[in-house]
Amino acid sequence: MTVKVRRKTEVMGKECEATVYLPEDVFLTKERRDKADKLEEVLKAEAEKINREYETLDKKIKNNEMAKWRWLGEKLHNILESVALIEDNDKNSHHIWPAIGQHLRKELSRGIDDKKRSGTKNDHYRKCWALHVIPGTEWITSWVGWDAFTDRGDQLVYSKRLMPLLGEEFSRSKEQLKPDDFKEIAKLTVRYLPSQAKIPADIDSMPEIKLIEIAEAVFREFSKRKRPH
Repeated sequence: MTVKVRRKTEVMGKECEATVYLPEDVFLTKERRDKADKLEEVLKAEAEKINREYETLDKKIKNNEMAKWRWLGEKLHNILESVALIEDNDKNSHHIWPAIGQHLRKELSRGIDDKKRSGTKNDHYRKCWALHVIPGTEWITSWVGWDAFTDRGDQLVYSKRLMPLLGEEFSRSKEQLKPDDFKEIAKLTVRYLPSQAKIPADIDSMPEIKLIEIAEAVFREFSKRKRPH
């Protein structure tokens, strides 16, 4: 499938908006263009529903970045599950995220102009979706902290097995974790993972006891570093 995305570009020194059909390296037939145009209409309508719902959203959610983006993640998940025109390769290529995000209201439009992340595995909207669908993320209370985990590799988060175990360990922490703490925990977790564990499937294949040992080791090491000398 092909998705239609509007991007800011510079022409003769002036910024303008251009329409791009992704993936760009595939010949754009009339059939592909028509399907992409139809998909855009559907995604725009779905995004407008989210925009309207946001107007009446509880202020407690609006003013809490993790709650806000988790709420959006649920809405994005509903779109992926309900829109038949979205194909697996749209999700796997990550092109679907800017295709949806471009239609969201200003308060929810984030990362669209980030050329390094938008439409990649590190797309902001993919992270929102992951925050909703991946179990055991409730213990992470900072978006900066969630960023640290998702940016360190899919194997750390997307297997859905490791995050709940880390959550169980760090729920024992008496201190409230700060954004830099989550960065440190993410760094430690990657260090304790086997070097060959590069993708979620590698984590999925590991025995539960081994994952528990990793979570426990990360918690011990982090606690040791946090103790005053």
